[in-house]
Amino acid sequence: MNFKTIATLTLLLFSVANVIGQKQLIIERKNNSSKKKYLDLTRDYDIKTVDTTYLSKKIVAFSDSTISITTWIKTGRDSTYSYTTNEKLYTDTRPIYQEDTVSILFQNIQVLKKDWFRNRGWAEPFAWFGAGAVIGVALLPAAAISQGSEGVKEWAIFEAIIVGISAPPLFIVTRKTRYNLKKKWTLKSE
Repeated sequence: MNFKTIATLTLLLFSVANVIGQKQLIIERKNNSSKKKYLDLTRDYDIKTVDTTYLSKKIVAFSDSTISITTWIKTGRDSTYSYTTNEKLYTDTRPIYQEDTVSILFQNIQVLKKDWFRNRGWAEPFAWFGAGAVIGVALLPAAAISQGSEGVKEWAIFEAIIVGISAPPLFIVTRKTRYNLKKKWTLKSE
């Protein structure tokens, strides 16, 4: 065998060992260590720490004691915009943000939340029904003018049906599984 073949086989062996040796991020019940849940790193999590809350963040990396997420941070620089209207000059100063990776210690994480459903697109039609119910309240005076109290009763029944159709799925789709890492669960890498 020549050097190129040996080097290729060695690199292949190391890459396979790296894939097999990948750790998994788990949460474990404090009072029952046999109860473990593996965290899916493709999902978004709400992470509440000692001093801040990160909403809908993916865990991009982890070690034995930290997780890493990407977030927008201030760069310390500002951008100023100037514009004129009606012969007046206005200036607007806004901070500049950049995306960066933040490491969070396991011990600083208080609560970890995940959505019940990975894909929530199925609930969009119900959200439109709910928006229609809100808009329908504005049309209630028109029903009162055209048909009197009987028209108001019919319109209220129609509104109740729309709310009855849209509210339960919207309630379910907004639920999250909550893991309290200070009282019940422990975050570990395995």
